Amino acid sequence: MMEARAVLHALRGLRGYTRSPYVWAASLLLVASPIVFMKLGLPFYANMVFLALMYGIAAMAWNLMQGYTGLFSLGHAVFFGVGAYTTMILAKYYGVTPWLGIWAAGVLAAAVGFLLGFPLFRLRSHWFTLATIAVAEIFKLLFAHWGYVGGSAGLQMPIVGPDEQLYYLQYPGPYIYVYVALLVLLVELVVLYAVVNSKIGLYLQTIREDELVAQTLGVDTFRYKMIAMVVSGFFTGLAGALYAVRFRFVDPFAVFDLITISTYIAVAGIVGGIYTFIGPLVGAFIFVPAAEYVRATIVQAFPRVFGLHVVIVGVILLVISLFVPEGVVGYLQRRAGTVRSRG
Repeated sequence: MMEARAVLHALRGLRGYTRSPYVWAASLLLVASPIVFMKLGLPFYANMVFLALMYGIAAMAWNLMQGYTGLFSLGHAVFFGVGAYTTMILAKYYGVTPWLGIWAAGVLAAAVGFLLGFPLFRLRSHWFTLATIAVAEIFKLLFAHWGYVGGSAGLQMPIVGPDEQLYYLQYPGPYIYVYVALLVLLVELVVLYAVVNSKIGLYLQTIREDELVAQTLGVDTFRYKMIAMVVSGFFTGLAGALYAVRFRFVDPFAVFDLITISTYIAVAGIVGGIYTFIGPLVGAFIFVPAAEYVRATIVQAFPRVFGLHVVIVGVILLVISLFVPEGVVGYLQRRAGTVRSRG
């Protein structure tokens, strides 16, 4: 009953966002974009929207730990990779439809987060961050040498005919997968809003400000950090499952990568604003399309200059960090508050 009331409260709270014309406009653009890009024959841009949604889902989950709990993780590739492999293995070895495999991936990623919480929460500050990087690298090496999951060669989703497309969720192009990602995002928005606007969210923010003070006030800090880890792992696992379903291939060097997974997730959250609810999602739609467009454009123009697109993306991030250090949404909220106070 309490959980149902929390969800209903979250739905009522989210109605405040839906009153904004900007939210309506952005939602309509997202829903219409796959159809428009398909009609125009622009799969690259549709795929860009899918990637932004995928990273946005992961970034919002990551922000529950960093923005609300103060736990800076650079190892969320663990949950992402576990989610991707879970969906792939269930479909390839056991014939389980990805419609179920996606949610099973989230559950297994959450279980991994629960187990990792016991050793990791003994560490604090930068030691916790370094430990998350180490754990992600351990998982990468483990999966690269594990024959059941394909080792370093990875696994490929079985190719099916038109009569099994719906069951195995295999469609040409990225268009259908945008809507699947939107469905996952909607579930995440409701759940995370319910969490951060409950007493759990209050306790998490107390831990973020000062864990010792939180303990003095009687907050079971280990329990609530574990809740943040499990929920964050669940939704990051869903993002990894979306990756496996969309690209139909996984290997440990792609889904457990420090840069393109863990760092991209963190950067999306930071660009959008880590102390805001919707900021990481906005940050993903700023950072990921910019990174993809620069990568495609620069690599095509200068194929012999390796890594030039990374330098350009780094310059873009440097400019953002200099002029809007609180993130884009944080900056807009601050400006809106200044205008209201002047009024």
